[in-house]
Amino acid sequence: MTVVKKSVSLDSQLAEQVRQAAADEGVSFSMWLGAAASDQLTLRAGRAALAEYEAEAGPLTEVELAEGGRILDDLLDRAARTQSAA
Repeated sequence: MTVVKKSVSLDSQLAEQVRQAAADEGVSFSMWLGAAASDQLTLRAGRAALAEYEAEAGPLTEVELAEGGRILDDLLDRAARTQSAA
């Protein structure tokens, strides 16, 4: 993996929160920001895919949204358990 160095400016309170979160997770400030950026890009891709699907198939129904919420909750619970076990 190639690493590109960039300089970013953050509000001091946000920078402190990131520093603390990174310390809590035992990673560097840069690694924490990289993971957060990756998460945002994943969410962005998901929103785009959903918009494309809905443009073709119509809006999701309440039942589909509820099922998606249950699946997401399950995935988040599993991820939290995995992280706490590490």
